[in-house]
Amino acid sequence: MFKRRLFITNFILIISIAVIHLIATYFYLYWTLPWFDIMVHFLGGLWVGSTAIWYIYFSGRFYKNDDLPISKTRIFLISIVSTIIVGVLWEVFEFYVGAVDPDYIADTILDLIMDTLGSIVAATYVVYSYKPNILNHERSK
Repeated sequence: MFKRRLFITNFILIISIAVIHLIATYFYLYWTLPWFDIMVHFLGGLWVGSTAIWYIYFSGRFYKNDDLPISKTRIFLISIVSTIIVGVLWEVFEFYVGAVDPDYIADTILDLIMDTLGSIVAATYVVYSYKPNILNHERSK
């Protein structure tokens, strides 16, 4: 049940991010509202983190049953590391296409911090939504 709910949440989240991005690009919101890019990076980190968790634990590619061992530490690591990797790749892409802020270093650091905060929220959501299975696994260690 949770794996389907998390997939649907991720799907709605990526569609929302795409719509927000299209509106922001059309109305130049990234350039007129300084906080807008920060919000989109947070949402992107939230999506990447929760999608990575879903893919590893709930997609059926790595684990086949619903009673799988999940640890809080692994959930946070998967979410944060995957988000940092995607965030760094995104920043390299922005640099490559020339979509950089005059204060590129500070902007990049803030973007990566917001990506990471989004991934922490994603991991926290999964841990507290799927709490019984996680707690049972950690007690059995």
